[in-house]
Amino acid sequence: MSVLPDFESAEFAPALKAIRKQLQLSRTALAAQVGLSTAAIQRYEAQDGSNIKPSREAYERLSKVLATLLADSASAATSPPPPVTPPVAVTAATAPVPTVPLAAGILLADATLEQLIARAKAMGAKKVTVEF
Repeated sequence: MSVLPDFESAEFAPALKAIRKQLQLSRTALAAQVGLSTAAIQRYEAQDGSNIKPSREAYERLSKVLATLLADSASAATSPPPPVTPPVAVTAATAPVPTVPLAAGILLADATLEQLIARAKAMGAKKVTVEF
């Protein structure tokens, strides 16, 4: 059973948007998961003259990905939440910057800004913004 109404239905656009927001996904994140462009997701969700209907193939991929994500979020909701750790302030370090990314044993409070940025990039971050 599909989590979305038929793509020809007038309820398709608002249902797609509601499910995406329920999953706390951006259009870009959903598009990447489904293999579509962000613009396509935006136009599928549009409720004005700019909306388009997905192809049958795109509709099936959307339905499959959304069903999987909804099932995953439902199972995550039933498991106990992870323990909450207090935020740790990061201060600027005056020591020379090592070229090795933040090792698993280094505490966040002991890491340099450069180590934190290197660790974020090693974990897949494409962009790191630092504000003071």
